[in-house]
Amino acid sequence: MESSSNSLTIAQNSQETIQDRSQQSAEHYRVLWYTLDGDTTKANEILAERGSSNEIELVAAQHEAYVPPTPDQLAGCDAIVNERCAIRGQTVEDCANAGIRLVASMSIGINHIDVNRLAKKGITVSNCPGYCAEEVATHAMTLMLDLEREITFSNRNVLAGKWVPKVDYPIHRLSSQTLGLVFFGHIAQAVVPIARGLGMHVLVWAPTKSTEEVAQAGCEKVDTLKELLSRSDVVSLHCPLVAETRGLIGAHELELMGPDSFLINTARGECVNEEALADALEAGTIRAAGIDTLAHEVDNQNMRLVDNPRCIITPHVAFDSEEAAATQRRMALEACIEFLVQGRYPEHTVYPK
Repeated sequence: MESSSNSLTIAQNSQETIQDRSQQSAEHYRVLWYTLDGDTTKANEILAERGSSNEIELVAAQHEAYVPPTPDQLAGCDAIVNERCAIRGQTVEDCANAGIRLVASMSIGINHIDVNRLAKKGITVSNCPGYCAEEVATHAMTLMLDLEREITFSNRNVLAGKWVPKVDYPIHRLSSQTLGLVFFGHIAQAVVPIARGLGMHVLVWAPTKSTEEVAQAGCEKVDTLKELLSRSDVVSLHCPLVAETRGLIGAHELELMGPDSFLINTARGECVNEEALADALEAGTIRAAGIDTLAHEVDNQNMRLVDNPRCIITPHVAFDSEEAAATQRRMALEACIEFLVQGRYPEHTVYPK
């Protein structure tokens, strides 16, 4: 991890570079539009609305998820708008060699982007915080409701030729349940009105939030993760993947939750020790889990979780809606306009640490 003084130096040097280049006139910038569908139609409409069509040319490049851009694709581009692909290792070198100055990640989390190494190469990174907060919050609560009401488990029985009104475990009124939120960013805050509308009591463990801030949202702040786990009927993860949250939920934490509890994860898969979760589900340490993200989502999936009858897994789709996609496009393009055309750091710059 870089020291704060080194980070400041990098930021200062980057600012000088931006200012120097912003003084150039009649610039034309090429942006690699590196997305899953490669379609620039709506993106070009946004540029036209912003009056930046003459300054920014989008270079379309469709790609498979998690496949990095090639040096040939990067060549001649000033920036890359990046969807579902890591910018790490050799790809950082490829970006630097190609003259890329901005990586606009179409994501909230940036654990797939080597921000520090890119900064050392003079490359700025931006992200799209909050673009899908409503969608992920809804998805998390949908997984919770599914587990609480045994929707998927009941349907599996019907498909197996059974008609059993009481499927498995006892069902309780939601107004008798406590929801525990791990961290309290945009998504967790969007969960609160849904949960409170269902009559649930909401606990929050968020070390960076004050008691007053949490109380204003109608929630109760707890001081430790241990207290949250031991008091919650449902635990929903909304933390970023950083060193402190990798493997945050392991065997000990699952034991604290108890046999009647549910775990919901719409954060990053690596925030949960998957082997410990599989053990807990098989042993009945917790009741069931609803998961939208795995540590390995394309290859080497944890089949103990995929095949577990007490686990519902969706394929990292919590973010999805037409409205979220439109917001995501706009935020990424705004970053390109701010950086390339206006010569300033994007509003949602991710600074090195």
